[in-house]
Amino acid sequence: SYTNNLQLMTTLIPGEFFGGEAGSYIPVKFGTQHNASANIIANQLLFSGPFIVGLQAASTYKDLTQKNFDKQEADIKEAVAQSYYSILLAEAGRDAFAKNLQTMEKRLEETRAMYETGFLEETDVDQIQIAVSTLKNEHISASQLVEMSYRFLIYRMGYGIDSNIVITETLEGIIAGLTDELLRQEFNVTEHYDYRIVNEQEKLAYLQVKMNKYEYMPTLSAYLNHQQMAMRNSFDFASTGGDWFPATMLGFNLEVPIFASGMRKAKIGQSKIELEKTKNMKQDLSNALELQVQQARIDFRTSYQRFLNERSNMDLAQKIFDRTSIKYKNGMVSSLEMTIATEQLTGAQTGIISAMVELLNSKLALDKSLGNI
Repeated sequence: SYTNNLQLMTTLIPGEFFGGEAGSYIPVKFGTQHNASANIIANQLLFSGPFIVGLQAASTYKDLTQKNFDKQEADIKEAVAQSYYSILLAEAGRDAFAKNLQTMEKRLEETRAMYETGFLEETDVDQIQIAVSTLKNEHISASQLVEMSYRFLIYRMGYGIDSNIVITETLEGIIAGLTDELLRQEFNVTEHYDYRIVNEQEKLAYLQVKMNKYEYMPTLSAYLNHQQMAMRNSFDFASTGGDWFPATMLGFNLEVPIFASGMRKAKIGQSKIELEKTKNMKQDLSNALELQVQQARIDFRTSYQRFLNERSNMDLAQKIFDRTSIKYKNGMVSSLEMTIATEQLTGAQTGIISAMVELLNSKLALDKSLGNI
């Protein structure tokens, strides 16, 4: 800092100090016109309860942020897996309709040939034609669903909408790799990301109680002040001949809270209530997660049993369709029976595809409830 004393302050000194009469005063001026100083101040907090708790809270907040990120990542993985299974479902449906359509188009050609030779009536041709047209529409819808399912998966994965991906797995291949290992896996609720998030929230609630209590404690800090001062009657601070006079001070500050009109006590009471609420929420969550795992295991077993039943129905529908096709070629059954067999086969194919997707989704839900994702 710099000060220019345009007029130095005058001080009166008793005259008898200099041999004058008693009661007289002599005016004198002390100081120089130009003063300059340079200060360096260092402060160090030695003890502060809220500051210590604040550091702990910062670390806990970091952990909480990471656990929230882990949960969001798991949710994204689940959504991507569901979209992936939707593609497999759509492709399986499209392929089934394509196979049935190819078979029925052959039946239509055979029916027309038999009609032209007089073995069948025009109604038989119309019946098969309706079945073919229905299968064509279903095949077109299934193909469009495949395209949109791919686009949705690309979107879920964060790729550009014009990107291309190739899926090499099939529903049957994934189902074949399923085991009952998930049903035997032990569930550790403390490893579940939802539980870990609430656990971090409980830590923060405890630290809030601790911080409010520490507000009763004193705060101690130290400071060091070093100063260099120069005094001149002319502005020549840059000259090497002038003196700079040092001054150094070391001190401590102790702040002791005495009275806060009951506010601190109220804050402690409120933070304790919040801590108890968080503890209760964690216990409720623990019970809910245990029930969720039990329900997910039941759903997985049920879905697997439904898949087995639908597979059995599919095998029967395929046998009926094959036998009916042979009989139809030999003129032993009508076109109506052929159409009914086709509809039964299509329904069975749709049923087993739906059962496979339900099974995979139930496995996905069980994986998530166990914290495997």
